[in-house]
Amino acid sequence: MADVNELLTRLAALELEQARHRDLWAIHDLLTRYSRALDWLDAPMLEAVFYDDADIDYGFFKGSGRDFKPLLMSIERAAGRRWHFTAQLAIDLQGEVAHVDSYNLSVATEAASSLPPAELGHFYGYYQDRLLKRDGRWGIIARRHLLVGAESLREVPPEGALSTLNTIGYAAPDHACFRRLGDATPLKSA
Repeated sequence: MADVNELLTRLAALELEQARHRDLWAIHDLLTRYSRALDWLDAPMLEAVFYDDADIDYGFFKGSGRDFKPLLMSIERAAGRRWHFTAQLAIDLQGEVAHVDSYNLSVATEAASSLPPAELGHFYGYYQDRLLKRDGRWGIIARRHLLVGAESLREVPPEGALSTLNTIGYAAPDHACFRRLGDATPLKSA
């Protein structure tokens, strides 16, 4: 009987560890969806990132997720080519709440019609997020963005061997290379 109890205890521990890894993966996926939503101007995907009742603080904006999402999309639509990167996640997972600190880098050209060579704005900073799992889905319930620095550089136009590389141009859902990867089902607020 001791062997059966030991196996049941080990099985329960493995199930808990598997659930933890599923949650950690879902959090990584959520932050990837955030970057893809902005890069491809995918408003439905952004609805699957922030809860409407989220508390958002980017400095220039302090308010709800409901009010932030359309503002953020309008800022991104005004930019030309866009690229967002979130990395080095530190995740403190506590049941259905997670505190996540991550590094971010974003690059954008100044106008929607800009083509190489253009001025590239680079922005470096941190996200301090609190995530919440509601109805089995993770979403951002609080975010503070901390800007470290920004710079503008003139890009080098792709010439010579580089001219044979595929270039993206203005990315949006009607772009030939757009692919919806991930769940774009809106998050439910409390």
